[in-house]
Amino acid sequence: MENYSGYFRQGNLIAKYLTGELSSHEKEELDAWVAQSDHNKELFEKLTDEGILNNELSRFASSGKDDAWETIVTKTGFNKPQRHSYIGRRSINYAAAALFFLVSGLLAYQFIYKNTPVKQIVQQQNDLAPGSNKAVLTLADASQINLDDATNGEIAKQADMIISKTADGQLVYEMAKSAVSSSVEPTYTSVYNTITTPRGGKFRVVLPDGSKVWLNAASSLKYPTKFRESERNVELNGEAYFEIAHLKNSRKEAIPFQVRSVGQIVEVLGTHFNINSYSDESSIKTTLLEGKVKVVKTQTISSSKSTKVGGASALILRPGEQAQLAPGIRQKLNLIAQADIEEAVAWKNGQFQFKDTDLPTIMRQISRWYDVKVDFQGKVPDTKFRGKISRDVPLSQFFQILQLSGVNFKLQGRKITIKS
Repeated sequence: MENYSGYFRQGNLIAKYLTGELSSHEKEELDAWVAQSDHNKELFEKLTDEGILNNELSRFASSGKDDAWETIVTKTGFNKPQRHSYIGRRSINYAAAALFFLVSGLLAYQFIYKNTPVKQIVQQQNDLAPGSNKAVLTLADASQINLDDATNGEIAKQADMIISKTADGQLVYEMAKSAVSSSVEPTYTSVYNTITTPRGGKFRVVLPDGSKVWLNAASSLKYPTKFRESERNVELNGEAYFEIAHLKNSRKEAIPFQVRSVGQIVEVLGTHFNINSYSDESSIKTTLLEGKVKVVKTQTISSSKSTKVGGASALILRPGEQAQLAPGIRQKLNLIAQADIEEAVAWKNGQFQFKDTDLPTIMRQISRWYDVKVDFQGKVPDTKFRGKISRDVPLSQFFQILQLSGVNFKLQGRKITIKS
């Protein structure tokens, strides 16, 4: 894992340089870093160029976030810049930090709507590592295998399938050579396995049909060790990204694939899609990247009132679209024609990504990935966030970013307390 702490350290030194707050020791440290490489020198020049800083800050000012600017004016004392205006020294503190995160790749521009001068708000005595490849495999006989402790290679056999764990964190099902070479068609039996990721865990599985599934934290997938010729059905709780193999049976007919989650069924042939079905989220989201899927409500309102009260009973999704199913008795299935694909699958690509995301939503993701409990004390801040950060950073470095919003975080053991 890359050491991100250095990025935060240098960003802080550059901000102090621009505001004239560098100590002699810190100046020596910054000079040494700049001299290390041409890349560092070029980065330093960009981050200290007043024209670039003014342009970036003006872009922020023009985005209509008046409440955020009122907070900045109150806490820093500088005024909202007009287009092409010169940035006062007291404002460069913020702009340098924002630009540094942008160039270093830790944050997208305007990660935070509300901002305060760079300072340490989180005072914590412990830290938590990010999630990793962790899961438990439950076999048909209810025996369990802890996959993060299991050695690489063959770990079990189920019917005619050999189950192996690979060095790069995958669970793979392959037909045994004896079954492949046999001229007798094996009798189908319903033998199911379940892979479950804990909070702070993730895992990948290659299903018996060759389909690939990425499981996010606090999720589970139930599937047969051998699929029927007529259908392929699995059950999902939590979140997963699917790449479904396009298969045909002996009659040259495409074998459909179904993913069942609470309140819906997703029907596919061969395609790439993401399903977020966490019970603590406001809706079940099915996002399509490639191919075509059909999302069907399994609990529809009876009689002719179905469309009027419960929304559509089924939707056909095309690439770039998302279905959102609201839970409860009055389920509503809605189509989002232009979904944010990058945000929907950011977790699978090792990122947290936020676009106008509120703090409770962010903290639910943090809670699952870092395996922590979150407690809000007082009014929940209405701060919203933009940007991305690697899921590989320890929790303290995540807070070093969120702290700029002015929200107070306190970590004790595996409990985060947020005070307004």
